[in-house]
Amino acid sequence: MFELKVVPFHGRVYNSKAAIWDDWVANKDFIIADVSAGRWDGKPVNKQDADRSGLACVMVRYGKRLEKVCSINLIRNRMN
Repeated sequence: MFELKVVPFHGRVYNSKAAIWDDWVANKDFIIADVSAGRWDGKPVNKQDADRSGLACVMVRYGKRLEKVCSINLIRNRMN
């Protein structure tokens, strides 16, 4: 799978991409919100899981109503 769509877990609300990045790097869980992910839709995922599965990109919906989208390029971040 190339790309995965996720939303914050445990009621977290993000107001900035920097806050999303900090929690992603801290290996905090996000919920998969992607019907194309099949049986994984609705399950938790974190940085470690994404690195293991070889994902290229995670699209994070955020804001009070999940109206914004942040893209995390996992391939570039694995190289660093």
